[in-house]
Amino acid sequence: MKQLKDIFGRKTSIWLSLSLILVTIALWWTFDPMIVNTYVMRLPVGYDLDRIVKLEVASSVAVREIGSNGIVPTDDWFHDSEEQLMLSRVQELPEVEQAYRATSTPLGFGMVGSNSWFYHDADSVLGWKYGFSPDSRMFEVYGMHSLTPSVPTSELTHDCNQDESIILTRSFALAVFGTIDVAGRRLRSQKLDYSSDKITWVDTWYRVRAVVEDVRYAPYDRDMNIVFTCTSGDGDCAPIVLRLREDCDARRFISENEGELQRDLITEHRYIRSAVIARDAFDLTMKQTGLGRQMRHGSLIAAFFAINLAFGVFGTLLMYTRERREEAGVRRAFGATKWSVFCGFIREAWLLTTVSVVIGCIIYFQYTSAHGLYELLGHNPAVRYWFDDFGTHFLVVSVIVYLIILCAVLIATAIPAWRICRSEITVALKDE
Repeated sequence: MKQLKDIFGRKTSIWLSLSLILVTIALWWTFDPMIVNTYVMRLPVGYDLDRIVKLEVASSVAVREIGSNGIVPTDDWFHDSEEQLMLSRVQELPEVEQAYRATSTPLGFGMVGSNSWFYHDADSVLGWKYGFSPDSRMFEVYGMHSLTPSVPTSELTHDCNQDESIILTRSFALAVFGTIDVAGRRLRSQKLDYSSDKITWVDTWYRVRAVVEDVRYAPYDRDMNIVFTCTSGDGDCAPIVLRLREDCDARRFISENEGELQRDLITEHRYIRSAVIARDAFDLTMKQTGLGRQMRHGSLIAAFFAINLAFGVFGTLLMYTRERREEAGVRRAFGATKWSVFCGFIREAWLLTTVSVVIGCIIYFQYTSAHGLYELLGHNPAVRYWFDDFGTHFLVVSVIVYLIILCAVLIATAIPAWRICRSEITVALKDE
């Protein structure tokens, strides 16, 4: 206590403490969303992004006008067998482990499907519907393992009924049913119908076929609420998604084979337009979304406060330490060692920082009690992270803010303090 009185008895210490309190509040406000968003975007996606590659399939025939009967002329239309032939050729490549034709935008390459509310008894969870075609290898390509013993991973897409069978992720099954043993149970879906003049809610009943491990479709997906639905088949110009072997580098594979793929994997009506790695698409999605922009804006604000900390607090600390050059000389004249004097400077800087940061966190706590901490929108009660608990959230961010400020203060104190301690005693006393 006496040491604290001595520290805060100096005018410079009071100004330094006020600066640190303001910096604490500013860093809290800036770093809270950055820490949460960074954590979410670094969560496992459930599959190997570096081994998943999408081949964009394009049409080499210009489609003529639709006839009076609403049907595109068959001589200009694509036959499914051509894309199946392309898929077979892709699977024959030595670097390819598995491949399948996607029904829509593949997982990891952008937004997928549409969202609907799913109900069981009184519970409701918002889920993203993502389609797969019967007898495809989608789950095997992405390495999603079945958690239903009666339905092995290799049979997940077999015996599925269009618009009736669904496959749930672990977290979604737990949120709705409270268990993953849900094969054969029924689930109601509800969505808005815009087909008529009057917008109405439409109910659809599904039968749960199996449960698979959690996967994420986008960097900002924190709830893993994907519901895999069986569809009638692959869409026109459906992309081919492949998983490379473990010893194969995706970038090298594309650079060495993209030209060959575009030249050889070509049929009468279809060709390969481009190849994209899931990792690159995932990163691009993060940059294009609001979360990515928010992260960039947060980084700029954090950089501003970091510069303020560097020039403002650093300057005050340098002045605070140099003002005590005479004190250091007197202590050394009475037998104190260089290290004891140096450690005294560091100890006082640590105490000053700790007290100031604690005060700053207490002040910010009053704000968070009324407005809440930063949080991401979520609808799955079965998925909870450390930032969903108020106490843990506040403690984690406070510790991070404290460590950042403490490191900056100790560095700014150590540099001049070490120079003072190394100087001759007579020089230190003479300067004063």
